[in-house]
Amino acid sequence: MEHYRTWRLCQIIGPPTAWADMPAVELDWLLAVDDAVAEARANVERRESERG
Repeated sequence: MEHYRTWRLCQIIGPPTAWADMPAVELDWLLAVDDAVAEARANVERRESERG
């Protein structure tokens, strides 16, 4: 699971050197928010495709 977390952080923020000094709580928050944003975008796209 730690490797997946690292991979996701690299996708969101960049290389580990960019976020190595950030608190774990902040990194976890960024991961949680990113998942919520992705889910919201998917919901919007699904509703738009159902309309048209």
